[in-house]
Amino acid sequence: MNALEACLRQVPYFAALEPGVLRELAGSVRERRYEAGETVLIEGEPCEGLYVVLSGRVKVFKIGIDGKEQILRLLGAGRTCNDVPVFDDGPNPGSVAALEPSRLVLIPKARIRALVERHPQVAAAVIRLLAQRLRALTLMIEDLSLRRVVARVAKLLLDCTRGHSSLVEGEACSQHLTQHQIATMTGSVREVVQRALKALEKDGAIQMQRGRIVVLDPGALERWSQSEM
Repeated sequence: MNALEACLRQVPYFAALEPGVLRELAGSVRERRYEAGETVLIEGEPCEGLYVVLSGRVKVFKIGIDGKEQILRLLGAGRTCNDVPVFDDGPNPGSVAALEPSRLVLIPKARIRALVERHPQVAAAVIRLLAQRLRALTLMIEDLSLRRVVARVAKLLLDCTRGHSSLVEGEACSQHLTQHQIATMTGSVREVVQRALKALEKDGAIQMQRGRIVVLDPGALERWSQSEM
């Protein structure tokens, strides 16, 4: 198994594919490289296919008419983006940009659909992942509607620490998030998030270390995340 095949094996869709099928898939993809800040795809444009992150990190986001950014998801190695239009023939539902130097591969829509039709395990994995992301979006709406900013920030950091954040896939994230990213993931602005982080630090829940956020007391984060419903 070569390096590309090993990377594709990390993708939930392809984890159960036979070696020969996986090898054939690897031969049909196109690798692309992006620098930090470079756009991978743009919301509203026609969908070319499924993108898989081989290395690095990317963000999926939307921009409001006022120019405000809302991050929908952060993705690390082995994760996919632009899944929905592969199956519904619609345009790209959001934009994607690299957060750091990243390698991605593009798998054409027709290739993914053929795998779904011929391999029930791929179809089952697609259904499972799309259901998980639908649940994640539902939880995001709940957070934005019912929680205040400090509770949203506490919940995001707690989920990242536990390795099951609804907004981050493919890595433990709390130490890698910037204040700007936290703000755009929690529907806030950096100044408000900074005050929330200071409150959490004062309570002993976290510690700020040169741009890194270290979780000291998950129990305290749990209390904060439930305190302002």
